[in-house]
Amino acid sequence: MRFLSIVTGTSSDGADVSLIDLKGCGRRVKFKIINYTSFRYPEELRRELLKVSSMECVTAEEFSKVHWDLGRFLANAIVSSFNVGDYDVVVYSGYTAYHGPSLGKRDYGTLQIGEVSEIYARTLKTVVYDFRTNDVAAGGLGAPLIALSDSLIFDEGTLTVNIGGISNVTYIGRNRVIAFDVGPGNILINLLTDYFYNEPYDKDGAHASNGHVIRELILELMQDKYFSQQPPKNTGREYFGLSFVKDRILPYLGRYSRDDLIRTVTRFTAECIRDQVKRFINGPIREIVIGGGGTRNPVLMSDLRELLGDLAPRITTFKDHGIDDLAREGLGFAIIANETLHLRVGNTEATGGFPIILGKVIPGSDFLNIIESLKNDEC
Repeated sequence: MRFLSIVTGTSSDGADVSLIDLKGCGRRVKFKIINYTSFRYPEELRRELLKVSSMECVTAEEFSKVHWDLGRFLANAIVSSFNVGDYDVVVYSGYTAYHGPSLGKRDYGTLQIGEVSEIYARTLKTVVYDFRTNDVAAGGLGAPLIALSDSLIFDEGTLTVNIGGISNVTYIGRNRVIAFDVGPGNILINLLTDYFYNEPYDKDGAHASNGHVIRELILELMQDKYFSQQPPKNTGREYFGLSFVKDRILPYLGRYSRDDLIRTVTRFTAECIRDQVKRFINGPIREIVIGGGGTRNPVLMSDLRELLGDLAPRITTFKDHGIDDLAREGLGFAIIANETLHLRVGNTEATGGFPIILGKVIPGSDFLNIIESLKNDEC
């Protein structure tokens, strides 16, 4: 069965879309990434998304507008780029506008936006979406959910590192999976390049390459209470967002250059990953697999290879395993959606909740045929 998987991450620069073929489920799932692409948000939509996810006050009208604007953007993107005959199911993880667990407010819930009805109305395909809410309702933190696919794809002793807006790790141990958000990924870098240069990200690490690491600032940032908190834990733009930048990083501007600050948060991102792995991963690590948009930043990757080199005999990327970074999270959520359609549990013990099926389903015009075809799958 073919899944068209849409991921809108915390980096807030665009949507990644992957066309993926899946056969079977559970440990017997087989995957093939057929195609993947990305769609940059128009500047107005990007600004709207940043505003509604920044903890600033917005009106109900503004919130509704961006919710529907994002849904229309995604629907237009996939309809213009993929034929409806190319895929059977659409998967949408949702854009996280608010995530209470990352602020220690699990009872406040999580809010994923991007009106899915727009996608359904344009395609009439089955849509599986909004995976985090069931995990939160089951007592979990709602993230990181990608641990399921990593545990099905990789062998025991593997540590995966995903650098999106937020960085998270998954460790596949003997009979257990440990996964948690380690701290900021690209988010602080992107916020600074946007603030200083009106650029959505530091392309090829160009600004970081021109700067110098401010060791005093890194030592200060590493004292943040989040890093001493035991897993399971997660974080997001609600915590490591614009307020964090203004309160903790921008006061250094003047004594240091803009590129010094960008270089420093790049190094800080890498040092967070090392620190959290050293603190909380106790089992033997046979291989570290790095993925996410951060792998396209050569300065960050150089820092990671330096800082993680003594933790495992082998450091690779998802691309080395046949999984392009643009498709990695898309694959992860497609696997969760596949488990959902098979009526199987989609979360892991890593989030802290009890086992539960994830996601919501809008049945498409061929939904009954899809369900019938799943009966022959090996799980």
